[in-house]
Amino acid sequence: MTNSPPAILKVAAVIPARGGVTGASLALVHMMLGVVTRYPGRVKVVIITSREALDYPAIKKLRLKGAEIMYIGLRRVPSAFYWLALAIRLLFLLRYGRIDIVHFSTPKVLVYLFPVARIVSRKVILSLEGYPPYELEEATLLSKLLGILAWRLSQKIAHRIAPCSEWLRRICIVAGIPENKLATVHNPVDVERFATLSTPGHVADRGVVKLLIVGRLHPVKGVDIALKALALLRDEFGTRLFLRVVGEGPQRKLLTRLVSELQLEKQVAFLGYRHDVESLIQDSDIVLVPSRYEPFGMVAAEGGAAGRPVIVSRIGGLSEIVNDGVTGLLFAAGDPYDLAQKILTLTSDKSLAKRLGENARRRVSRLFAPEVIAEKIVEIYREVLKSK
Repeated sequence: MTNSPPAILKVAAVIPARGGVTGASLALVHMMLGVVTRYPGRVKVVIITSREALDYPAIKKLRLKGAEIMYIGLRRVPSAFYWLALAIRLLFLLRYGRIDIVHFSTPKVLVYLFPVARIVSRKVILSLEGYPPYELEEATLLSKLLGILAWRLSQKIAHRIAPCSEWLRRICIVAGIPENKLATVHNPVDVERFATLSTPGHVADRGVVKLLIVGRLHPVKGVDIALKALALLRDEFGTRLFLRVVGEGPQRKLLTRLVSELQLEKQVAFLGYRHDVESLIQDSDIVLVPSRYEPFGMVAAEGGAAGRPVIVSRIGGLSEIVNDGVTGLLFAAGDPYDLAQKILTLTSDKSLAKRLGENARRRVSRLFAPEVIAEKIVEIYREVLKSK
């Protein structure tokens, strides 16, 4: 029996995930999945997370790939006790586990647990999935103050900040963060989830053209823009355009009312939260991302991975995923007329839709597969470890 080669470094990823593995937590899980897949036996990954997180497919897959999963078993305890338990577990891991790097998913998690990393002098990486000052605009005054404080402190104490797009990196530079402290790391897409999906884009072959939006029902996601675009296309398609919306959020009642006002009851379905997003993408003809704000745009990348043509807002990090006219179409953010025109373009040209879907699948596999992103992450780890 041969021994595996010694690990070149050991990484601890802190993913509290008390409410589930979503958003920034899921992005970090996929990053670590890429690391253990790309560097088996060479980079050791230890995840500290919640008991609830163990039931999520991404965490199960990460464990199967060789990551060590440590979890906090406390349930229904006050938040302060949970964070204290996380801190104690992290302290023991860093003191006795020979960890080189600690990777945090949000500024809040970093600030709460940084003192532990500081005690044992470990290097700290922060993944950044959005621009906190913007995302805190609707928070209560106290939450906003605490969030801004966490953001300011995290800028000082992180050895490297990894924005999820070049767009977000530029925003951070404008905000005054030193450029040498920033390194863009796009969110990885678990392309294996979509590997068995059907052949790319045969739009309108089945009579009804199925559109799909996946995201929070919040103004920034622009679901209302898509509804208005659908109404503009009524004369052209009648009820042959059908939009499914996956997600929940504060705009649910408002959007339901808008559907009624636009007389779209037979063309729109709100599906709520779903765990089978890949199946829904497979069963769709076109994926829409009509956001008003989008630092990256995971759904656009997942649609591409599934070989589906995507139509996205010309905003934020979306243009880093979609090459306009090559792997998808961009439309003017907030403009339902332009979105309607782009939908019409794809539904009237099936060969274009198929070509965009095929190109999108290749682009996502080449640029955003977890193993590809892992190379960038490990490069950052090595640079940080070499710095003083």
